[in-house]
Amino acid sequence: MGTLNVANRTLAVMDNLQFLRAINNECVDLIAIDPPFATNETFAKPPKPPITLAELAEEQELAGKHKTAHNEGIGETRVADIWSWDTDVHPAWKMSIADNYPAVHSIIEAVEACATENEAAYIAYMAVRLLECKRVLKPTGSMYVHCSDHANSYLRMLLGAIFGAANFRNELKWKRSGGKSDAKKWGRVSDHILYYTKSDDFVWNQQYQPHNPEYVRKTYRYDDNDGRGSYRKLPLHAAGISKGESGTPWGGYDPNVKGNHWRTPTKGIMAGYIVTHNLIPNWPDAYPGVHSRLQALDDAGLIAWSRNGVPELKTYLSATNGIAATDFIADIPMASGNEDAGYSTQKPLRLYERIIKASSNPGDMVLDVFAGCATTAVAAERLGRQWVACDMAYRSWTMLKRRFYLNGIRLTGMTDATIDAMGDLVKKRKGFQLPQQWTNGYVIGPNELPERDVVDPDVAIDPLGLGQRRSRSIQNANWSGRITKDEAKQLLVDKFGPVCWGCGYEPRRPNGSLDLTLLEVDHIRARRPTAGAPGDDELYNLALLHRTCNGVKGNRMTLEELRRHNGENGLLYVDKAADLVDLAVALQFAMDQIMRRGIQFALANSSP
Repeated sequence: MGTLNVANRTLAVMDNLQFLRAINNECVDLIAIDPPFATNETFAKPPKPPITLAELAEEQELAGKHKTAHNEGIGETRVADIWSWDTDVHPAWKMSIADNYPAVHSIIEAVEACATENEAAYIAYMAVRLLECKRVLKPTGSMYVHCSDHANSYLRMLLGAIFGAANFRNELKWKRSGGKSDAKKWGRVSDHILYYTKSDDFVWNQQYQPHNPEYVRKTYRYDDNDGRGSYRKLPLHAAGISKGESGTPWGGYDPNVKGNHWRTPTKGIMAGYIVTHNLIPNWPDAYPGVHSRLQALDDAGLIAWSRNGVPELKTYLSATNGIAATDFIADIPMASGNEDAGYSTQKPLRLYERIIKASSNPGDMVLDVFAGCATTAVAAERLGRQWVACDMAYRSWTMLKRRFYLNGIRLTGMTDATIDAMGDLVKKRKGFQLPQQWTNGYVIGPNELPERDVVDPDVAIDPLGLGQRRSRSIQNANWSGRITKDEAKQLLVDKFGPVCWGCGYEPRRPNGSLDLTLLEVDHIRARRPTAGAPGDDELYNLALLHRTCNGVKGNRMTLEELRRHNGENGLLYVDKAADLVDLAVALQFAMDQIMRRGIQFALANSSP
């Protein structure tokens, strides 16, 4: 497994794809992310308390150090959840996925065919990042993806294609609010958290939820007032007659009378409770006989005798861990009170603490590449884990320092600006004292990327280095590469001449003039082939074909297969297939066009 090439407790302020691609292979124990949900809306909410001028100045100073534009104002913190092919997905990503991950590409194509552009572009955006997440996870690692029902089904298919269906563990449902009235549909009160592992060998620590108070009141009804607390009575026998010592009378009671035999707690929760509290020294090893164990239990005051002389085991509430946590989480409310940071998509610390405790151990590395207001990082720090986070907004650095401060931890880099901003809030908290514990915290920008020890060119998602920073306040858009067939036809004819790329034929009329109506634009790689990776509608996948060649090719074969077919059947109008239009040259031409038009598109669509 690799070593993390980023300092522990680091916030990276940049596009998370750029950051993920700079992290070493298999160096992270747990990834827990709360990405956008593809809701097709923008969320805005003022932080609590409001951002001060001093904090804003620190954000702007940090952006200046990184030589990037500051991307938040002093008022509301905005989270854009609107997606499009032009602004959020570079065509090179889809092309690389089609080549290296055909199953993932099929999911993108399926979503594109049946969903909105917002949802399809979102899934393509997430695909490149989730592929990188899998790469950086250790073989024993786990991945949690928080989502709503807007794109839940699409994300689950995508994660299944990336991690494998066998590595799906759970779909958690978090009841985030008690009640909501939605027009003409069931009230939407829950989120989903998709849980995958990288392999069958993964970290798991069982988590528990408290017992229902009413259940405790009715079940644990007894108390000896000896400091051990309330208890319930459970049988010391099990069904079935035994001819050994477990079937003989003890304490005046014969279990065989009712067809039972003695059973003492040699393992399980109550046995652990006896050992932990040293209620019976060297339990149960020092008591090999059934009767000796029964007597030891009685001597320790752990047996209750009924009026009829039936012995029962006292099982204490304090011995139980509670109820094993389930995939339906209804005991953790939304962030409120002092925890509410005013961030529009904030999740409660308790929710992510449960996830982190279940799927990591103290000292493990936790990664969040949609950091937002730093819930995952704060939860990891409180539980003694290492953490690295990434977010494109400089506001995340302010939120991180604020929330660490409220949790009794001072990050290096925290100044009086943070302390002054939180002053009125902390005064309301009983017993709050200025944090004495200092923790090293680092923040890096796009010009401070770590360097990977090993690069995998065969699975590179962004081969041209076109990963982009997504921000609605400083829009850095790219032309998607999509083009009308008429425009593509003229562009390709001007560059490569009026010739069929499948056979080399120039369509001419009897008088020798060109007949461009006989040339059609089709796909180099069929969109829906019978086998292999499907193609796209982007410029890099378009070619000129004579009408006859296009009919032969159909959706059954790629352009390379058509050329082979024509060569084997003597249908080429050139000496050999190598004399046809060079597809490598055509690809480079298409990518040059995408980059050139992308710059024009970005300039036309950027904010003033």
